[in-house]
Amino acid sequence: MFNSIVFPRHLIARAACCATLAFGIPGLLAGCVSTPVGTSTDGDSQATSISAAERATRSERIRAYFAEKTKRSDVVATTRTPSGQTLDWIRPESQVEGGRLAEPPVQEHARLTAPEGPVNPFLASTIELRQVDRSAQTEVQLDERLRGPAGTVPIVRFDVERYLREVDIPPFNPADVLTKVPPPSPASNDRYYAVWQRFGKFFGTAGRINVWDTNGPVGNETSIAQTAVIRGEPMQAIEAGKIELQSLNGDRSPHFFTYYRTNGTASGDWVAGYNTLVDGWIQYSSRVSPGMSISAWNSRTGGDQFSLDVEVRLHEGNWWVWVAGEWAGYYPHCIGGGAAPCSRGTLFSSNGIRDEASRLDWFGEIFDSTAPKATATDMGSGEFAGGWQHAAYFRNLTYFWQPATYWWWDSGSVSVTDATCYNANGPFYSSDANWHNWYFYGGPGKDATACK
Repeated sequence: MFNSIVFPRHLIARAACCATLAFGIPGLLAGCVSTPVGTSTDGDSQATSISAAERATRSERIRAYFAEKTKRSDVVATTRTPSGQTLDWIRPESQVEGGRLAEPPVQEHARLTAPEGPVNPFLASTIELRQVDRSAQTEVQLDERLRGPAGTVPIVRFDVERYLREVDIPPFNPADVLTKVPPPSPASNDRYYAVWQRFGKFFGTAGRINVWDTNGPVGNETSIAQTAVIRGEPMQAIEAGKIELQSLNGDRSPHFFTYYRTNGTASGDWVAGYNTLVDGWIQYSSRVSPGMSISAWNSRTGGDQFSLDVEVRLHEGNWWVWVAGEWAGYYPHCIGGGAAPCSRGTLFSSNGIRDEASRLDWFGEIFDSTAPKATATDMGSGEFAGGWQHAAYFRNLTYFWQPATYWWWDSGSVSVTDATCYNANGPFYSSDANWHNWYFYGGPGKDATACK
């Protein structure tokens, strides 16, 4: 077994954008600069109030901006889910230049084979576990009546009215609604995290994320449980998992999300952003889409546990994302989504994740723009990393060391930003088919006595 490594908070802050402390390997860290929702690029970022007339003007400008984005999507039909989400159904071929989507990997073709070298003996131990969790799903998977016409795929519409009700000062520039949503990030001076990392040459990763509906998040703080495939400087990455963020989802409940970046902290169409809010993601599934609620699958202390299966894998030049039992979609090799040769260039660069990744992360994260001051938002279940039915966990983590060949994570340690606020326990290993590896993580933030 391995013990968690705790890094002092001031060292984490100093290391942001400079190095990965956990292993001493150089690498740019994401999310080094963040801006709270409500600020804008026209000089009013320090404003604490605006007039009612100005708020009304900005609100109408934002409504018009998103109405135009919806219009460009060529929506065939619209449905509404029990949780209140609006789904726009589009023809999948309309997303890509040339009108032909790529084909996903065939899961049955993937091989479980260890790379050369020593194998962790704990993976072959005789420990048997009886912990069983249930699989999280989306509302559309649960109720086929929510689906649109045959041959269409869903896009979760950004809830403008919810956003306008919640935001203190709507931005002057409507584009800032999206660009100022805090991006996910493994570490920086306004984040708290617990992370298990792996470095090498990779073509993807897969695992399961225990789903909890945390307390909050408070204000525009963020609670995340996710994986990331990373390479390059400036950083290029694809991130996917569970997120709770009011400004992104319109509520504080758990949602499936994806995020990609091609140039560090830059954002915009074919550059970086969440879900389908910027161009880049190609929707493939008719039942699972980034932004969809998974709030019906919350684990309970001492009760049922639920987990979300997530995989991010490079296949024939495209980075595919599997979640809730199916391929949700992909980030294409070519800008515009067409086939190679790419008339507008490739989405990711040869120095980034176009052909491979060099780092994999599985982590819990809390964002708070006032950090390193203590935050009130729960990570994981809100309990420190104790055990089953109490703390949140990641389990059955694998890495693709060849395009269709994977193996269990069997080495390394878990790092935390500040164990007085959020901590981790593990990793652990066994021969159990569902629990070959796992670690617990989480905490209550400043509700903990020692968290200052």
